[in-house]
Amino acid sequence: MEPTFSFACSKGSDHQLINLSGTIDAQAEPHFEELQKQISSASVIFDFSKVGRVNSMGIALLLRCFKRLGSERSINVQLQGLSQMNTMLFKMSGLFLLAKEVR
Repeated sequence: MEPTFSFACSKGSDHQLINLSGTIDAQAEPHFEELQKQISSASVIFDFSKVGRVNSMGIALLLRCFKRLGSERSINVQLQGLSQMNTMLFKMSGLFLLAKEVR
């Protein structure tokens, strides 16, 4: 059994850091609704270093979340800690059009 999805928010000097962990799938949807409510900074970094699998529903959740944050709320969305598999998946799905990877 894969670990369920969870997140933790912390504030940096000029951004908010969102540490994601577990599997991003349909079960993560209520968490993403709550996560978006907790973002209050003009810039946010999502850390994927503890994320395992991201399925097609997970991609849909990420696309929706990043679109709402970037387009509707004008929040700068950045990603870090991506695995090689997630990097490839995000490129193929167009997720990098909504969020940029930082190293």
